[in-house]
Amino acid sequence: METQSEFKGRKGLKMNQWSEERMKAAIEEYKAQAESGQKPALRLLARKWNVPKTTLQRRVKGLVEGSEHASGRKPFIPVESERELARLLTLLSERGFSLRKTDVQSLAFEFAKINGIRGFSEEKQKAGYYWFEGFMKRNPGLKIKKAEATSPATRMNDEERGKWFKMYENTLDDLGIQDVPSHIWKCDLSGLQYVRERDDPFLQITTEEETASTILAAFNASGAFAPPLLIFKRIRVKNEWMNESLENMCVKASDNGWITAELFIEWGEMFVAHLPKDDARPHLLLLDGQSSHVFNLSFLSLMKQNSVEVICYPALHPANTALFKSLKHNWCEASRKCNQQCAGMKLPKAHYYSVFMEAWKKTATTESAKDAFRTTGMFPINEFTPIGQKAPCHPLKTPHVAALRAALMSLQLLKQDHSKTLWSYKRVTGV
Repeated sequence: METQSEFKGRKGLKMNQWSEERMKAAIEEYKAQAESGQKPALRLLARKWNVPKTTLQRRVKGLVEGSEHASGRKPFIPVESERELARLLTLLSERGFSLRKTDVQSLAFEFAKINGIRGFSEEKQKAGYYWFEGFMKRNPGLKIKKAEATSPATRMNDEERGKWFKMYENTLDDLGIQDVPSHIWKCDLSGLQYVRERDDPFLQITTEEETASTILAAFNASGAFAPPLLIFKRIRVKNEWMNESLENMCVKASDNGWITAELFIEWGEMFVAHLPKDDARPHLLLLDGQSSHVFNLSFLSLMKQNSVEVICYPALHPANTALFKSLKHNWCEASRKCNQQCAGMKLPKAHYYSVFMEAWKKTATTESAKDAFRTTGMFPINEFTPIGQKAPCHPLKTPHVAALRAALMSLQLLKQDHSKTLWSYKRVTGV
């Protein structure tokens, strides 16, 4: 079947009105005549196959490769490298990652940088709009997810969840770890806010820098935890803060308190170093695809070099909801306890680690890790496990807190009764 396309050049001039199939046939006939010892007549060949003579001449002389249309700017990434990039994106899509336009652009920029290909904007750190449009036309099989707001309504339906579990089971079978819970890992991150209760001024906790922090936790289906990553909003982490920190823990800082590509790679290096060296079987790491740190080519390459396969678990999957709720509950309890000891004074950063360590030790238990896999049907595998149920709330109440609130309420009632009595006395006496 002949393919013919039109391309408007400068001043509206129509270009590429010839057929690529006819051009290919003309080139083949030219080569056949040359090999047989004849002198090919370009004008006659161009007239026979209805293609432009000068266009045919450039191709038979090797100035332009192939028989396809060659108008416009050439792609920054060479053909073979672009095919490798397309295969990588296809593999990520098959592994459950929802590719968005910005993900493809950022990954293409990183891919080009690693391979020494220049041309993309260093300032924007991603490929351009026109490159993306051309790349998608050259690779129509790639599925790109449109940007949309994340809400409970965007959860995977039963059909999509069934496909994901099928892919998950096949991956475990291919790796040979379907019955090895110690080699199935799950990784997720969450924000950790300092306790600030405006309605309860006596229970507020203040710090030297009232900013949020981020905790990245990873654990396997057998109940073991990898070293967590704790990130602060600060330029650097002081050495004196580390006196009371966890021995097996990574503490870093970023400008906004959130994870970055560089910090994620640092945690990845610590994660692979934590894996047992006496077992040659590969590992599987489940990542949250909604997080921006997923599409990090250097991280994926690091995992591959250390026999760690990476797949994405479903969007808004409440895999670690109970774990992080428990952590925040224990964190609030520990921070309240420390606040009482500090008598409302600012909490030094060095003390922050002791507060976090107390909360983390209560949270990072074998049962909590196993429960995160069991309640989501990931181990043992059960795709019919109900997903999306809210975990029961645990009110943050302690005996001394309840007594203090009751005393404050009694004082407010006494004050109201006193005001009513005084108003009645003035009304009767006229004073």
